[in-house]
Amino acid sequence: MTSGFSKRAVLRAGYGTVIAVLVLSVVEAYRIQASVSRQHLEIYRHYVDQDTALATLRRNLWLAGNDVRDFFINTTPAQAEILSSQLEALKNDNEIALDHLARTSTRSDVVPKLRKSLGEFWALVQPLPRTMLHQPNKVQFEFLQGEIVPRRGELYNALLDLAAADQQKLQESEREFADARRHAAERLIIMLAFSLLLSFVVARLSLRHAENLERQAERHYAEVEQTKRELQQLSARLLEIEEEGRRRLSRELHDEIGQTLALLQIEISHAQAMLAAQPQAARERLQRARELAERTVQTVRNISVLLRPALLDDLGLVPALQFQLEDFLRRSGIACEFVEQDVADQLPDHVKTCVYRVVQEALHNCEKHSGAKKVRVVVRQLPDCLAAEVEDDGCGFALNEQRMPSKNTGLGLLGIRERAAIAGGSLVIDSAPGHGARIALRIPLAPSPAPQPASRQEVTA
Repeated sequence: MTSGFSKRAVLRAGYGTVIAVLVLSVVEAYRIQASVSRQHLEIYRHYVDQDTALATLRRNLWLAGNDVRDFFINTTPAQAEILSSQLEALKNDNEIALDHLARTSTRSDVVPKLRKSLGEFWALVQPLPRTMLHQPNKVQFEFLQGEIVPRRGELYNALLDLAAADQQKLQESEREFADARRHAAERLIIMLAFSLLLSFVVARLSLRHAENLERQAERHYAEVEQTKRELQQLSARLLEIEEEGRRRLSRELHDEIGQTLALLQIEISHAQAMLAAQPQAARERLQRARELAERTVQTVRNISVLLRPALLDDLGLVPALQFQLEDFLRRSGIACEFVEQDVADQLPDHVKTCVYRVVQEALHNCEKHSGAKKVRVVVRQLPDCLAAEVEDDGCGFALNEQRMPSKNTGLGLLGIRERAAIAGGSLVIDSAPGHGARIALRIPLAPSPAPQPASRQEVTA
């Protein structure tokens, strides 16, 4: 018991560990997925923010150069006012982009240098609406080509280099992200491998435990079957002993007591004849003694028939059943029909005894409980078995799931079913309230010789 308990405890602990590892694996997988998604989103958000700010700066530089060029093409006070407002707006937009870039950039030295270079550029172009308003086209063109275009190109290239650096940073972040994801996947695979290994161990232990339980169940089943066979053999032996005891007792009653009482009856008859001249009182006493002897002889014969009829051993099954039905008719007054077909004179003793006792019990129940008006007994010898049926038209009875009377007050039907099973046959009980009852018996036989002519006899009231 202790070993079994320890095995169950180990199996429970193993299953609990497997479940815990699987739960931890699920939690780890969810955490990895959430972390990966968050890191991936942060990387691309950072890159997009920086790229947007750099694109704004490049666009404003390009627009500033274009606005200055348009002013030099149409140099008027009105165009000067427009250029001033455009440059102010572009400068404010640049400041916003630079502030955003300062918050998102990981390189702290880049943004101040870029802010200084852009400040110098805006300091150069913002006075142009005043300083270049009345300058000749040649001066304007030289200023545009000598100052604006080179500075704008340098700043534009610097912004492109910064964008390339951000692109490289993005690629590095992608590689770091891939490495982190690979390490996380490796941890998850290790946990799953451990869970699989533990599951295999627990499954192996479970299968071994189940095999042990199955072997124990098979062993117990074999022991039960062996015990059942031994009980059946014991029951069969007890029935044989019972029949043998009945046979000996029947012969003893018939041969010893019956013959003695018969001699007593003869002697009394002789004495009665010799005392013809005696007084009437003596003859009456002798007559009573003779009647008593006759009743005793009849009682002994009845007991002998009940124990085991001599006809069953001397003449065979069919004459014994005929005598049984005639006696049943005398006792009960119920009409009887007896049908036999191809029944051999020589049958195994256990077959004859089984059929006789089954018919005897069926007729007894019919007489006692059924209230029937007619009983039909059929015995047929088939090539492989002997079949017997007892059917009446009485009140019938209800059956339970085991095909036995639901209100069974005796052991008669159970006894004949057990007797049939010991003989290797089967007994079927078929009945319903108000529809009579039928008991069918089948006992296997060894191959028999050619069948005898069929006969039919009927006993009527």
